[in-house]
Amino acid sequence: MLWMLYGDSRLSAAADIEGELPVYYSTVSFLEVALKRSAKGFDFFIEDDWDLLLPRELKRVGVIRLDLESTDCRKLEDLPLHHRDPFDRVLIAQAMQRRLGILSKDGVFDTYDVLRHW
Repeated sequence: MLWMLYGDSRLSAAADIEGELPVYYSTVSFLEVALKRSAKGFDFFIEDDWDLLLPRELKRVGVIRLDLESTDCRKLEDLPLHHRDPFDRVLIAQAMQRRLGILSKDGVFDTYDVLRHW
């Protein structure tokens, strides 16, 4: 999400998200942004008012918001522990619940029943 919004060159050309299919983002990603910013975990600048700017920009470019639902949490409970990152596990659960693909360079996603694009 951030690489797309900030035009980061690490976003794969094969992950071209400008097409006919809808693109979604999870509000869980904002929790990860907050935690990483508090630990100085980003290697690029994110504005202090990211909590206002990012949702506004995502809406402007037509990315659809996914809220965390109780059914996502239930799906998360049943996921095998192939992946240890809790945020990625939530994204996997949300994608599986909605039968959506997921955009990630992380090959561990392939161990789950979710279509990974990169």
